[in-house]
Amino acid sequence: MPFFSQGLQTHSVESMAAVSVVQFWLILTSVICLLKWVEASKAGHKVDTCPETKDLWESRAASESASCGGVSEYHCLRDKDGKKRELCLEKTRILQGNCPIVTEKGFLNWEACNESLPGCPDNHYLSNEVYKFPFCFGNNTSSFIKSENKDTEEDSDIEIIVPVVIFILVAVVVVLGLIYYLRIQRNRGPNYEPKDEEVCLMENDKRYSRAEIVKKDHVQQGLAALQKHDALLITGMLGTAVTSTAESIMKEFSNSESHSGWSFKLCKCQELPVKFDPKTIYFVYGWFGLYNDNPCSMNDVKIYLNTINSTLKKKPLNKFIIGLRSDFYRRYGSDLEDFEDLFHKSMSLDSVNKMRDQGYEDHLKNKIKNACSNSECLCRRLTFDMIMDKKEGKIGIPLKLAILTNDHDLIATFLEYKNFKKTLMENFKSLKTSDLDLYQCVMYVCLKGDLKCSEDVDKRLVNSMHFNISKESVEQKMSVMGKYVRMRKSDERQKVEASKATYVFWHPFIYICAFHALFESNPEDVVKYCNLDAILQLVRPPSKSDRKTNYFTVTATEEQVKIFQGRIKSEGQDEMYAAHPLLEFK
Repeated sequence: MPFFSQGLQTHSVESMAAVSVVQFWLILTSVICLLKWVEASKAGHKVDTCPETKDLWESRAASESASCGGVSEYHCLRDKDGKKRELCLEKTRILQGNCPIVTEKGFLNWEACNESLPGCPDNHYLSNEVYKFPFCFGNNTSSFIKSENKDTEEDSDIEIIVPVVIFILVAVVVVLGLIYYLRIQRNRGPNYEPKDEEVCLMENDKRYSRAEIVKKDHVQQGLAALQKHDALLITGMLGTAVTSTAESIMKEFSNSESHSGWSFKLCKCQELPVKFDPKTIYFVYGWFGLYNDNPCSMNDVKIYLNTINSTLKKKPLNKFIIGLRSDFYRRYGSDLEDFEDLFHKSMSLDSVNKMRDQGYEDHLKNKIKNACSNSECLCRRLTFDMIMDKKEGKIGIPLKLAILTNDHDLIATFLEYKNFKKTLMENFKSLKTSDLDLYQCVMYVCLKGDLKCSEDVDKRLVNSMHFNISKESVEQKMSVMGKYVRMRKSDERQKVEASKATYVFWHPFIYICAFHALFESNPEDVVKYCNLDAILQLVRPPSKSDRKTNYFTVTATEEQVKIFQGRIKSEGQDEMYAAHPLLEFK
């Protein structure tokens, strides 16, 4: 602010007046922010009754809409004490014979009810449609709240007084801190410059830092569930740290004294072992596809789920965490009702909560903006609202932050496009002119699906794509390829030598963007030579309707579809994938 810097140059009356004005506005801004904080902290506030009709529910939802964001929606639920609370949650499917409740920490849980009693839900329903079953609210009359005893009233008074006292104390501390800060700034004089500091963006001596943020409350919620149940379902959109959260839960579980000797493993559903190791937690992922859903995969998914179900019925010393994309669960959940026991205990990472998501904003500030020592860097223009933009709500905030932490240079492109997919696609395409060898190495991994360092390059593929790469040139580029690929976690845990390990893109979304970039420039080569899994998940035929293209997929022309159909037929797999849209297209 120009008037602020000028006011620091002298100790004149005008200077003091300028500083006073700044103090006033900073203090006023702080008070307003604190007031908003107090208002936001009311998420999950108590109410006398919950609405029992659709019209009343929608009316309350409309009045509370400003408190909800992302995929979270208005809910009114009872807690374990029978009190009613309004809050924002992602809607989830509630099984027959169960009522949703809200926990002390604001999470959605459910309790079984006696189905012989009138009113107990007799079919499945969504949590934001609980008004269809007023039974689940318990005593839902205003008199229930008003007739509580004196102790309860005193508790309510305390609940009001404590936040007010905290607010006053925080406001005083902030005001004093601001005054102290301004005095220090004034004493520094006009020529003060901060010392240049070497700020390292990387952690643990690794060149690239892209660990997704895992929330402690998610870990504690999952840990509590895993201690009581043998199966836990974790859902979340792509990039909400489902895998990282599951891994943190399993580490906490196996490190606890009460579960000494337990270990954990991560495996794709297609790689489930014939025999499960005892005292082991398995995190199983890749359901319906790593990048997007393969419409032909339902039968395989049921086989994998049946394997887990059958194992648990034998009462072994095993536990399972199933990681599933929330959009897949919404799309295919009704076809998986035979496996309700596996999905009975679940948690969603999609819910948006203004208070709990403060950690994300802190990460942007501390790990991305403050970690950059260049005062002129464009990262200063980054705002959390840009990261939160609903226009790109198909990927989670943890992934968005990890992308910018991993490659600080992407920030300039992101500020131009305000779109992560477009940003990464442009980055891949720019390699073609800035570093052709690196571009070809990266796209080789995209076409193959992975890079097995112990094997020679696929010379047939290299020749078909007119790439000028070899095993030696790939090895020479591995250091810079680390921006895009990583060692498979299974190889990393087993401490496989780098020269013998398998490398994959560090996140499925990074692969998706590389695939989109390659398809944009070489669509026919992609349908001819790319690995089948990627094509079946990411390529769709021309649509006969005006429906928008899926965020994760690309659309092939009729000619490109015919090329792929010919490839599948020549490989003898046309019957296996006959139900896929690319094969059904005529």
